[in-house]
Amino acid sequence: MRILLVEPDYRHGSASFVKSAKAPDAKKRDDESLWYPPIGLLKLATFHKRRGDEVRFVIGKDKSAVQEEDLFSHELLWDRIYITTLFTFDWKNVIETIEFYKKAVGGSIHKIYVGGIMASIMPNDLYEETNIQPIVGILDSAKKIGFDDDTDIDALPPDYDVLPPNIYAVNDTYYAYATRGCTKKCPWCGVPDIEPNYCEYIDIKPMIRELRALYGDKSRLKLMDNNVLASPNLEQIVADLVELGYGRGQKTDTVPPRTRVIDFNQGLEATHINEANITMIEQLHIKPMRIAFDRLSYRNLYVNAVNIAQRHGFKEFSNYMLYNEKDTPRDLYERLIINIKINQSWRDENGKSAAAIYSYPMRFAPIKDDSPEHLNRTRDYVPPKPSMDIDYLQDARWTKRFTRNIEIIKGASHGALSPTPSLALRAIGETYEEFITNLYMPEELLRNRDKHEERIYPNNPDRKPGTGLVEEFREFILRLLSRQDEVFFEFHDAVSPCSKDAIRQAFKTCKDPEVKKWLEKY
Repeated sequence: MRILLVEPDYRHGSASFVKSAKAPDAKKRDDESLWYPPIGLLKLATFHKRRGDEVRFVIGKDKSAVQEEDLFSHELLWDRIYITTLFTFDWKNVIETIEFYKKAVGGSIHKIYVGGIMASIMPNDLYEETNIQPIVGILDSAKKIGFDDDTDIDALPPDYDVLPPNIYAVNDTYYAYATRGCTKKCPWCGVPDIEPNYCEYIDIKPMIRELRALYGDKSRLKLMDNNVLASPNLEQIVADLVELGYGRGQKTDTVPPRTRVIDFNQGLEATHINEANITMIEQLHIKPMRIAFDRLSYRNLYVNAVNIAQRHGFKEFSNYMLYNEKDTPRDLYERLIINIKINQSWRDENGKSAAAIYSYPMRFAPIKDDSPEHLNRTRDYVPPKPSMDIDYLQDARWTKRFTRNIEIIKGASHGALSPTPSLALRAIGETYEEFITNLYMPEELLRNRDKHEERIYPNNPDRKPGTGLVEEFREFILRLLSRQDEVFFEFHDAVSPCSKDAIRQAFKTCKDPEVKKWLEKY
């Protein structure tokens, strides 16, 4: 059989990335800067190659995989096409990709198989749009794709050979699961639809050993488990990983040897962390230690978890903070300040840090709207507009402008807030009031604060004073927030939707010259 594996081209700027990846030094890129591979497709590649089938992998709508001369001769180019899916906000791209490849199987849609995250979350929508019934959940049996045997395809080692190594992170990294599913049912998460049953233990030793035999000894292991600490078999999982050589201080058998590292990529649950299980997993070389902090009400649990882990020798922490769901801007600010204070407490009198937390605010992107049956294809969400009688400074609520500006602050910090307290405070604001002014601030000023902020900070003493527009805007918006009168609401309602149309409309009707001056900045 001729098999085509397709990953839709859903990455922003992927065309330029692929082009740059062909440069002579591209293979020198670290795996952390490359794309995650489509593991499901790679396991299908292994399955079909073991059957003796011919397998090809492409990205997006690849014209070379659909040749006109073969179409006109009515010969089928491919016996089967597998298309993976990722996020629901890639809906349009995925549908276009499916339609593009229908002609490569002569319109025989039963030869196209669609699976992955989006397909598992919204199978009915995909069927209605394409007439293709998606494969839902884990591909744990070949019978799900029309074969007579019961091979657990999900348990097969991924075939890295089908991927371009200068684009995908497969040069020094294995991907595996030691558990499947999760014991929780968080509303923003697709795991309950994709992996509805919690599997407490998967013996990954055979897969890793086979991968080493095929591709050599790679130093990194990314475990994609959603809640490994919930497993009653945690002790066995740790023992397996130590046996595989991922204990602290263990190195590869390569020349030169490299330190082996484990990344529990989906994070470890703070509510499950205690002295007993941290003592167990401290045998492993985990880098970074990923622990989420999604609610201010989890403060004590979270602080206890990271401090326990730090005492047991973990030095690098990556901390996701959900925001824009049931929290407020003040809630997020206080969580960020908690991390800043923890980072400060881990520094000695000379400023040397024993450990560091990188903070990653993560915007709430619900899979479903108010109705459980109504899927949110854009993954967009703005909380309901509050009543006018709240205090819009002390009790601020999330708006599109605010969430947009959080992403800009993250972007200016390369995606994460620095563990250096002074740098983190400059990014978010040294006070809650500064934080709110940053959320209202025009994008130009926020992106280019070195250019527009007059104040010189101790961590960048060589910078020349900026235009002072940052300070001027902060004084303006804090003055409006102190009054919260008609002029404030005119400005707030104009900038909150993060829409040029809203700005233009307000500009036409606004009579306050100072407000108009600032509206021009948006």
